[in-house]
Amino acid sequence: MINDLDDNGSTQVLRRPQFSTATVNSAVDVEGFAARSWLELPVFAGLPADVLARLVASLQPVDLAAGSALMRMGEPGNALFILERGRLSVRLAAAGQEDQTVERELSAPAIVGEMALITGEPRSADVTALDDVHLLRMDRPVFESLRQEHPQMAVFLTCLVGERLLQNKGIRQVGKYQVVGRLGSGGVATVFDAVHPGLGLPVALKMLSHALVHDSSFAGHFGREGRLVAQFRHDNIVRVLDTEQAYGTHFIVMEKLEGDLLEHLIKRGERLPWPQVRRILIEIAEALAYSHAAGLIHRDIKPANVFMTEDKRVKLLDFGIALEAGLGADSGDRVIGTPFYMAPEQILGHDVDARIDLYALGVLAFELCTLHLPYQADTVQAVFSKHINAPVPDPRIFDPDLPDDLARFIQRNMAKAPEERFGSAAEAADFLRYSGDASAGELLELSALTVSYLPSRRSQVQLILREAVEKLRRLRGVQILQAHHTPDRTEEAAMPHAPGGD
Repeated sequence: MINDLDDNGSTQVLRRPQFSTATVNSAVDVEGFAARSWLELPVFAGLPADVLARLVASLQPVDLAAGSALMRMGEPGNALFILERGRLSVRLAAAGQEDQTVERELSAPAIVGEMALITGEPRSADVTALDDVHLLRMDRPVFESLRQEHPQMAVFLTCLVGERLLQNKGIRQVGKYQVVGRLGSGGVATVFDAVHPGLGLPVALKMLSHALVHDSSFAGHFGREGRLVAQFRHDNIVRVLDTEQAYGTHFIVMEKLEGDLLEHLIKRGERLPWPQVRRILIEIAEALAYSHAAGLIHRDIKPANVFMTEDKRVKLLDFGIALEAGLGADSGDRVIGTPFYMAPEQILGHDVDARIDLYALGVLAFELCTLHLPYQADTVQAVFSKHINAPVPDPRIFDPDLPDDLARFIQRNMAKAPEERFGSAAEAADFLRYSGDASAGELLELSALTVSYLPSRRSQVQLILREAVEKLRRLRGVQILQAHHTPDRTEEAAMPHAPGGD
């Protein structure tokens, strides 16, 4: 299957390419419905022409006179409707206030009744025709058939739910969390600005695409991996606080961060000092080392999943499609990831391990250092072919001043054969830490601690100092020098330590 490449390089659920020269011809002439105004609604954006044609062919016309009821609250939700002409009155329970109702007016073009279809729950609103209206009806069996035949229809679902969550008088609640706005969106998720009403705690609420929820290889392991990520405690990994299930999909509740995505920095053309580039890559590698040690492969390392906090520290995002180590590749002819960053073995459906994350880290490093992607093409299939067959480009073609250690880091991580890459993310981090001067040009600080104590307190003091030293040793860029002195009546322990320029 040949896919058009998403301009923003978002995560996608794709059919595994066969690398043939065959092309796909739409079996349906789409000219007959191109003028329909409702096809310009945002939820239909990006659906291929053959899917749109199939969708239109499945719709049944419905005409209602003014004052007629289209649906009643509590009825089974077995169809959605596209309002093609006229106006509807929608009366529903106010969010979080079941004893109160709100009323709003829908004018054509619009979609109504889809939430009950998605969730399988009874209708949550009374809908009445204000004018003589013309609608198009899609029944649940037809909808399910379309979703099975065309995975892109799952993205249509996600757009519908996202729009409802953001409407002033629509659904605004996900479990215990109140939605207040949108933070961003991508191929497999939309992130909302939300708050825990009882605690007043701001959070980021990530709604996973229905394309992933209905993917069998994902649905089977999401819950287990979600619980694992929620236990992560690492300075360079975003905290997962909670999970919710609603509206036919999963929501991940994360700490809300202040700063910007690494992706935005790259798109703005910002060139960072080489020590800062090294530090960013080291922090990503350390986050991956922690994740891999816990048994999770991230599977979608890219600048859009790396957040730079206001103090320029890395926070690795989006373990939503993480794969538990040992589970192998995506099943069947499906592959999940972002084409620009996917390792050859991931594309080909071979068994994968943590080294697919190292390959993606190599691509990210290439892009961060040169502001260019190593492999670009007009279709997913062409990009995949380059990952599998094309030599790794020399990043110094784009920037001759690139330090040797960064060039070697990129080329080794992007090796076609997994065994030719670094053996682990920790090894990759150490390579940059010790082969390049990660603290060059940055100010070193020195702190000293002297403790005087009576001999009777020696064991307690030494225990406390040992624990402190062990914690300090685990900090990147920190050196520990210890000295002991025993005068006649007191004992001293001095611990000067020099944090590097991190």
